[in-house]
Amino acid sequence: MATGKIISAVLAGVLLMSGCAATAGNQKLGSMEKSQLNAGIVKGKSTKQDVEALLGQTDKVTTTKDGGEIWTYSFARSSLKPAAYIPLVNLFYTGTNDTTKVVVAEFDANGVVKDIIAKESESETKRGLFQ
Repeated sequence: MATGKIISAVLAGVLLMSGCAATAGNQKLGSMEKSQLNAGIVKGKSTKQDVEALLGQTDKVTTTKDGGEIWTYSFARSSLKPAAYIPLVNLFYTGTNDTTKVVVAEFDANGVVKDIIAKESESETKRGLFQ
């Protein structure tokens, strides 16, 4: 009976801690699916106001030669692998699972979306004696 309680306590602790993640950048972009982005921003139709309403304030603005602008949004999340919370095991094998999202919207001189690029990547870092 005591063994069952110990196992339950350890599993509960691991589940609680596995939710810990570090995030940076545009939180709206972080929680948005690509389908929502594609439905919300349409080339030749959407305006700066539409993009700002969907994604919020941009991270970076670049002015183009023709009087347009390029807005860049980015988001990153890094969460520890569950092994990081297991004593001794984390010395040999640990790391993070990482997600990065970037959206680049190009506007013409009238403030209408000329082009939109959205990229998402998944990666991992590995640390420990056996990595």
